[in-house]
Amino acid sequence: MVPHRGKRFPHPGPLPTGLLLTAGMKVIAILIVFNSCWTAPTLGSFWQFQRMVKHITGRSAFFSYYGYGCYCGLGGKGVPVDDTDRCCRAHDCCYLKLKELGCQPLLNSYQFHTLNGTVTCRCTLGPVGSCLCGMKACECDKQSAYCFKDSLPTYEKNFKQFFSSRPKCSGHKRQC
Repeated sequence: MVPHRGKRFPHPGPLPTGLLLTAGMKVIAILIVFNSCWTAPTLGSFWQFQRMVKHITGRSAFFSYYGYGCYCGLGGKGVPVDDTDRCCRAHDCCYLKLKELGCQPLLNSYQFHTLNGTVTCRCTLGPVGSCLCGMKACECDKQSAYCFKDSLPTYEKNFKQFFSSRPKCSGHKRQC
């Protein structure tokens, strides 16, 4: 019995080893899954593209371009609404060509550096095929980032449709 303010309570005793081990293993498993889900995509070009757009345009790729017009973000159909939207369509087409070559442009990793506004693509360590795909993804992203920069004067905030279904975008997806 353990005294507490004059009252006596039974000591709970040690936790059963099996229960402690099971709870600890669950925590470790959750941390491993979380870590792998959190860190694995950072090697892909998706995250590099976000960084590149920010370096070149000064704008957040996600908050400025995702959901813009008819082609920026997931999917796309209809007629591009302006030059910025045409940049997104060209980027989609560039990635489509890479997919036809067997690449996974959102996942293939690359590195880039900027010096005086000029982007230089570099390969990350990995299999040769992955390196080639990463370099090609970097070139697609670079063309798009420069296109966004050139289109900044005509960027129209009203074309940003973050959570809508893009009602102005009807018809079929245009051929690349």
